[in-house]
Amino acid sequence: MSDNQGSPGALLDMVRELRGLLLDFIAGGPTKAPRYKALRDGLMADAKVNGHLPDLVLEHENLNDLWQFMKYKSASKVERQEIIRTQFDDLARALSGAAAAAPDDYEAIAVEKLFKAWYRLSQDSMEPRRLVATARKIAVQVCSSIVDAHYHSGEIRGGNEELTQVFGMTKDVLFACSGTDRQMIVTDAVAGATALRKTFDGILERIGQPGLDENGRLQLARMGVDAILSAVMSLLSCWYMLQASAAKP
Repeated sequence: MSDNQGSPGALLDMVRELRGLLLDFIAGGPTKAPRYKALRDGLMADAKVNGHLPDLVLEHENLNDLWQFMKYKSASKVERQEIIRTQFDDLARALSGAAAAAPDDYEAIAVEKLFKAWYRLSQDSMEPRRLVATARKIAVQVCSSIVDAHYHSGEIRGGNEELTQVFGMTKDVLFACSGTDRQMIVTDAVAGATALRKTFDGILERIGQPGLDENGRLQLARMGVDAILSAVMSLLSCWYMLQASAAKP
């Protein structure tokens, strides 16, 4: 290991990369086995880090074994990610020299902000494919902001552009926050949002089909914008409803 690699800054970068790799993997992302092994071996070779590595890393040399462990540890994807974050937090703070203070306050995108973006998009005359791509990007940002607000983390926002994945993570977060008394409300909100997202997916397929003129594509695109932004508005409203309920004495 080079002197630079053993510096606190370089070690912190490796720890953060390993944590991000595992969070992505547990959420259904790619299996980056060679990179996992390289990061694990490099950190275990450093005396400053070895004794403080999370047990789930120390005890599992390859990702398949780690996945089997996490699968039986918890049936919930959200809970698995929470386990990973918790086990890495102390090590990351120690390497960064930060005190174990409360995390930064991350908030979900405001409902008013989503309404404004939706309105601007409805008035825009951009090319149909670009229109739905912009709506999709907004949907990803909204979902990511809910996940980050739940975990008080900035790891998802700006780092994951896969709508299906962040949409699923958002649904998991809402169910995790719902409790017994709000389960039915969340179930209805999620079912409606999921149906709207499927409508959006169907519109994406139809826009690319031959036989449609430009006006027809534009009308489809506007329907797609309304479908996906209605879907994430439902999830966002549900999130704020759950937060308001949790804040009541």
